[in-house]
Amino acid sequence: MKNILVAEDHPLVIIGIVSMLAECIPGAEIFKAADFARALNFLDKQQFDLLVMDINLPDGDKVGMIDAVRLKQPDLPILVCSSYDEKLYALPFLKAGANGYISKTAPSGEFKIAVENVINNRIYASASVLQNAFGILFNSRTSDKSVIGNLSDKEIEIARFLTKGLSTKEISEQINLSPSSISSYKSKIFEKLGVKNIIELTTYFELNN
Repeated sequence: MKNILVAEDHPLVIIGIVSMLAECIPGAEIFKAADFARALNFLDKQQFDLLVMDINLPDGDKVGMIDAVRLKQPDLPILVCSSYDEKLYALPFLKAGANGYISKTAPSGEFKIAVENVINNRIYASASVLQNAFGILFNSRTSDKSVIGNLSDKEIEIARFLTKGLSTKEISEQINLSPSSISSYKSKIFEKLGVKNIIELTTYFELNN
C-alpha cells in the first residue's frame, strides 16, 4: 500500500486532491498536513511514497521547503501543486529538486498524468513550462534579462524599487521621473511578467534571483 502525504492548507483543495489521488492510486493511505511544520513531523515519523505540496504553506519557506523535505527523506517524489502561475514558479521549484509542478487549475486527467510520472521517479511539467525551459536553456545571455524576461534596464530598476516597498512618488524622486511615468512603467512590468500585484512581483524576483 502506498503512503501519500498532502501538504495543503485549503480544505476544499484538499478534498479535491485526495479524491483525485484515490482514483490514481486505489488503496493508498493519504495523510494531510495543513502547514509545513506538520508535514515535516509526518516525514520524521514514517516513510512516504509521494508528497503533494502547495507552494504557499504556513511555516514554509518557498523553494527552501524542497531542501527541508530532502533532508528528511532524500528520495521522496515531490509534486508541487499550486495556484501560482506555472510559467513564473515551476522552473525555480524544479531546479530546487521537486519532481513535478502542476497548476491547481489543471484538468483532473493532467493531474493523474503528473502523479503517475512523479511517483515513478519521472519529472513532470506542462508543455508550456517545458517550452519556457528550452527557451532559457538556449538563451546564451546570462544577465538579469535572461532571467526576468524581456524587461528593459529601466523596467528592471523600477521593478527592484517596487519589490523594496517604495511608493510611486518615492521611486520618481529616486530616478527623476514623473509619478505618472513610474505608474506607466509599473503597468508594463506587471503585463510582461504576468503578475497582478507587488506581492507576486516580489515573489517572482525572490525565486528567479
